[in-house]
Amino acid sequence: MLADDFDWIWGILNENISVEDFICSKKDRVFENFLKDSAILYQKERLGITYVILIGNKVVAYYTLANDKITMNGSKAIWNKLARKIPNEKRRSGYPALKLCQLAVDDNHVSNGFGKMIVNRVIKFALDSKSGCRFITIDALPEAETFYSRMGFIRLSDSPNTTNGTIPMYFDLGKVKE
Repeated sequence: MLADDFDWIWGILNENISVEDFICSKKDRVFENFLKDSAILYQKERLGITYVILIGNKVVAYYTLANDKITMNGSKAIWNKLARKIPNEKRRSGYPALKLCQLAVDDNHVSNGFGKMIVNRVIKFALDSKSGCRFITIDALPEAETFYSRMGFIRLSDSPNTTNGTIPMYFDLGKVKE
């Protein structure tokens, strides 16, 4: 079944939403643990907002958003390619971005299209933003790089992040036809 075949709703995570049944075994359950142990605290500290997809009262997917900025700290060639899309008089040493900090789908709903639906929703959210936002950034797990590449994300660095092995990627909102 695909996401459209389910009767689901979007919402912002709050303490009344039960997350105990959410199972995401990827990367030693780090995504599952974030949702269960940290997401509410991140919201209280204004570090990120977590949105959930519910089927009935069960969380089947979630994502967390925060503000970000792209700066050059990787390949000069990649940075030049990124900056070339921006007119000379508007080029800066950094550009405003929206960070897709977390994206996880319950193991029972993987391959149902929720991940793609979330990325498309985040792109629309960034385009509708009331502040400047040129890019969406992510730190993709190596096994998710192909998924994000198919969604239009590009590597921001030639090599993975040395601290956690993720791959910094970006999506250019300037290429979206509204």
